[in-house]
Amino acid sequence: MKRIPVWAVATIAAPVVVAAVVATTLTLAGSRESSPALAVGTDAASTEVVVGHGRDRTASRTASDWATYADHVVVVTAVQETEKQPSKKEIERGEGMIGRTVTERIDKVLWSAPDAPQPPPGILQMSVPGWVFNNNDGHGKRKFAIADSSRIEVGHTYIRAIEWIDDPCSDDVAKGKWDALGTGSVIPFDQGVLGMGEFEGEGRSAETAKAKLKSVDPQVWTLRDKTLGGNANTLVAELKTAKPRKENVMRRECNPQDQ
Repeated sequence: MKRIPVWAVATIAAPVVVAAVVATTLTLAGSRESSPALAVGTDAASTEVVVGHGRDRTASRTASDWATYADHVVVVTAVQETEKQPSKKEIERGEGMIGRTVTERIDKVLWSAPDAPQPPPGILQMSVPGWVFNNNDGHGKRKFAIADSSRIEVGHTYIRAIEWIDDPCSDDVAKGKWDALGTGSVIPFDQGVLGMGEFEGEGRSAETAKAKLKSVDPQVWTLRDKTLGGNANTLVAELKTAKPRKENVMRRECNPQDQ
């Protein structure tokens, strides 16, 4: 499968882009050239994956990050996806991003913070990377993924660190949503093996991931790297010994348009 690195445009709060793309903010630049137009949804190169880079909403690379910001760590299986509609401006421009919502079944709860404000849900509805489209250069619609993270594809299993986000427009503590931490808060988990499964829109084995780690300094390994090839108990052991820090809380203001 061909991977195309880019910098892409998006905002966490933008519902028509990759909203809460694993809680990451993105930026995009690209060249345009004249070409016969393609309708939104045309897969001109379905084997290509466009990979974007961004900034995480919260820290998510280490066990300490997970212990600090996660309310629960769960095993999930993606069971359904829904494509979102691009904005009117993107359609008129002939290029943009198509968001995607994935329904994830929670198969098991591995770890919970002692002060978690809400019990873990049975189902998650998560906004995840979808597609980019360009009707002006002949590429049409292509899969979009965030660098160094899973795209989340139906049929695959993952381990997720999730956090409850209160609704800033309500005093009701029961109102809010579940969100991911950052790009490091999802680990492929097909067949019960950490690191095995879908990653950046492609399938990979734990052995392939380990081979790529050989050139990386162990001092900068993430939690996903350190537990690669292990099982769920390997991850839980890391979380049990991790020392949580004081949270760096970002206050959200009420936006009536989000209601």
